[in-house]
Amino acid sequence: MKDNNDEKSVLRQVFEASTVGIQLVVSTFAGLAIGYGLDKLFGTSFLKFIFLAFGIVAGFWEIFKVVKKQEEKDSGRTDSTDDSKDH
Repeated sequence: MKDNNDEKSVLRQVFEASTVGIQLVVSTFAGLAIGYGLDKLFGTSFLKFIFLAFGIVAGFWEIFKVVKKQEEKDSGRTDSTDDSKDH
């Protein structure tokens, strides 16, 4: 039974890791698309670069949140396994 839970945990980690790259790309292109659309709407040429930067920052922010969440899970799991080894 434990092997099944471990397998689900590994699959979940693989899924989360694969979404990180997708989130970075999607947020970057979303920022670029919004900036491009606003440039067309207002007749400017600089907004695409500003929103591209916002998209990149948002993508890296999502990566940071996923990594922090995973570190919290790993530290919680490590603490609980270390306590069980002491007893």
